[in-house]
Amino acid sequence: MRLNQSQPISKLVKNFHIQKLNNDLPIQEKQHQPIFNKQELWILFLKEFKFMYGVNFIKSDENINNIKILFCYFLRDNEFFNCNNLISSLSNPTFKKGLLVLGGYGIGKTAYFKVFEKIFNDSRCLRFKRYGAKELVSKYEACITPFDKSYMMDKIARPRLFIDDINSERIASNYGSCDVIEEILFNQNENNHITYVTCNHTNSESSVDKTLCDLGIRYGGRLHDRFFEMFNIVEFKGKSLRR
Repeated sequence: MRLNQSQPISKLVKNFHIQKLNNDLPIQEKQHQPIFNKQELWILFLKEFKFMYGVNFIKSDENINNIKILFCYFLRDNEFFNCNNLISSLSNPTFKKGLLVLGGYGIGKTAYFKVFEKIFNDSRCLRFKRYGAKELVSKYEACITPFDKSYMMDKIARPRLFIDDINSERIASNYGSCDVIEEILFNQNENNHITYVTCNHTNSESSVDKTLCDLGIRYGGRLHDRFFEMFNIVEFKGKSLRR
């Protein structure tokens, strides 16, 4: 059953907090031999960032912390579990989960993932494909037949998928309504695929709890509980870089 907007936010917040393990410290996972070391990936990142955006990466403390957690995650470095941006109180962190990256507008969420998409393109075990949430809705609405819709959904699904800016899209209208992003996320979870998503804070207080509750309202009860099975929850901090 879908959540509806008449439910009190406090109840939704309670629903979003999962039962924690008796040991609150994350279990350190066996490290795999990375394709890149930190220095190699850092050099590639700075070079590709400059090439794609025409400016140097600004090495402020907040930007470094924001990018550090992505580096540690992709390199499967256990320092990931100690990153300040990781919200382990909401989702038990593990490299087996994807990433839900929350934050304000213009602080690098999309930009950083685009750079990593380019860097990892030739690496089979790290490669992922990016789609914008609005783009996926438009693709669905362009489908003419039920077969086209099914083919489109199957084509989008993959072992590592990045959906940018969820909660910004409208409900698709194509001979009936369909919440395309909800369906894609549900299918990714059912197939045990890794998914990365970004989302802007939904409130002026930059509250993670409130944002997650709003996502529950937006995508419904079938999916919102699965967020914690699917994602490590990460919060990017800082001011917009677009100024």
